[in-house]
Amino acid sequence: MDGLDFAVKYPFTAEARQAIVNLDLNERIVELGVDRLLQAIKSQNISRIPVHESDKKEEVASFAAARMILGHLRNSYVTNTFAVNESKIVRSKLDREDEHTIDMVAMRFGIKTNKDGNTIIVDLPTYIKYSPRSPHYRLINRRIKAGNVEITPAEKKRMIEEAVKKHIEIIPLVKDPPDIIKKAAERIIEELPKTQTQITVTPGDYPPCIDRLLESVKKHENLPHHARWYFATYFLAIHMGEDELVMLFSNLPDYSEKITRYQISHAKKKGYSVPSCATVTGYGLCCADCRVGTPIRWHELNEQSKSRLKK
Repeated sequence: MDGLDFAVKYPFTAEARQAIVNLDLNERIVELGVDRLLQAIKSQNISRIPVHESDKKEEVASFAAARMILGHLRNSYVTNTFAVNESKIVRSKLDREDEHTIDMVAMRFGIKTNKDGNTIIVDLPTYIKYSPRSPHYRLINRRIKAGNVEITPAEKKRMIEEAVKKHIEIIPLVKDPPDIIKKAAERIIEELPKTQTQITVTPGDYPPCIDRLLESVKKHENLPHHARWYFATYFLAIHMGEDELVMLFSNLPDYSEKITRYQISHAKKKGYSVPSCATVTGYGLCCADCRVGTPIRWHELNEQSKSRLKK
């Protein structure tokens, strides 16, 4: 793979910056950047396959243009959505790469792995920095030897995906961009999902851990799988309607109504239990010493307290 082809696949690298060093910003590049952002907003991770050298350079530049638009917008929802979508695209490409190319991408973030027999190992600080927030990746569930953590090839690619997301989320401020960037930013705002979702949180209505998750949802922050699962089972258990819960999830950057509605409906039909406080703590979501055993018990005690006050 030559440098330009590598840059097209991985536009956040030094090779990508070098490929467009003499390329001027124009309407075509900005339009491609807008398309890139709109794909993210619509949860479409479609990769274009440019053929000619000029097309390849424009494709690389579209990533830079998208970041300029984000730098002017300063919209955390769009930035987070873009970062999640681009990192997923990278992961799909890594799944088709050989080990050497995967290592090339990994090294862009200082992710250096070694072999210990048939096992892949990575140093502890790097693992902590780029491992996803998931119980599966918690250190208590890992094998650690001499300051190194054992990982699988799939976990290595997942760490690279997380590194890409973290890298893209850091967008420099663009105070006074060209007019074509300003107009592009206006278009992106117009294309944002128009929902009627209004999340009102009255302090004390929900357990502190749920309140915290609601705040993250309000800010359009991405939630890991286990947090979404807990969030859904809790609100289903206290009899929130499926439509209302879907609307809450619509604030997440990688929201898909079809998938969300299916998963919520499936969880409701199966009647899955709300995780206990011990499990919530294991997820890393506990943020208070409630000492009630289960989030549902917290809800019951709160409802009882409200009833007494009304009397």
